[in-house]
Amino acid sequence: MDLRQLRYFVVLATQQHFGRAASVLHVAQPALSRQIQLLEEELGVQLFERHPRGATPTPEALFLLERASFLLRYAEQMKQDMTALQRDARGPVVIGMSPGLAQLLVVPLTKAVHQNLPDVRLRVEEGFSPALHSMLLQGALDIAVLNGPVQLSNLISFPLLDEEICLIGRSDDPALKRRRIAIQRLAGMPLVMTGLAKSGVRLELEAGIAHAGLTLNQVVEVSTMEVAKRLIQEKVGLTVHFAAAVKRELDLGMLAAVPIEGLQLRRILARVADRPPSKATEELIDIFRNVVEAEVQSGNWPNAVLL
Repeated sequence: MDLRQLRYFVVLATQQHFGRAASVLHVAQPALSRQIQLLEEELGVQLFERHPRGATPTPEALFLLERASFLLRYAEQMKQDMTALQRDARGPVVIGMSPGLAQLLVVPLTKAVHQNLPDVRLRVEEGFSPALHSMLLQGALDIAVLNGPVQLSNLISFPLLDEEICLIGRSDDPALKRRRIAIQRLAGMPLVMTGLAKSGVRLELEAGIAHAGLTLNQVVEVSTMEVAKRLIQEKVGLTVHFAAAVKRELDLGMLAAVPIEGLQLRRILARVADRPPSKATEELIDIFRNVVEAEVQSGNWPNAVLL
């Protein structure tokens, strides 16, 4: 098994057609077929179901695809790293963050990378903390923004900030005419539950509610704050989230966000400990932390305290 075979395999698994894959790879179709056959023989499994319309990856192929993609990306990064010993940081860096954070940080982060690391190719993957944690350990991400509690074994982490969790609703809602709100006041309120259960904001809210012996009135569950904002505007209910995700609506006076007493979210930046970071990854970590600090200090990240 060599990198060429893995590259052929990844392209075929993506294209699911020998002719199209051979065209992408600029090789003859018989040569592609032979390399795939040799790979199957070495691994002792069938990787593709051949049929007149193309080639469908088997479950074994899907298992291999994740690992082969990482190895190819890591091999490419090694070449970039050797070149970078004598040159500036370059090559791909993949960072994972939640949809809410991506909405807040992608623009200033992209501008900072473009200005300071012009030869770095940034890719942002959106997901919630449990999925990002798994992707980090599997090698699909170079760094990720995670929120606690997080299992830190095999991770090197960099503290970012503590963020107050807020009750968010229409600015004319009487429940939000206060500086802070006790968690007990959430009982009975119609709530739009945002994000992933037992993760991030939801985990902190559920733990606080359980400790207070309360029951929430969950009207509907949605994945993203974008959908939640529409429901709030239509007076379906309020939501619990971090205020920075609705900064624009707060500035326009459309929404209001009131911190909930005792509810906070800690955010960290993390990379795996058992794979050496590229020069580009190391420099991006510094730039990312600088971007977060600038957003907090400029007021674009309300109710957050740098660590």
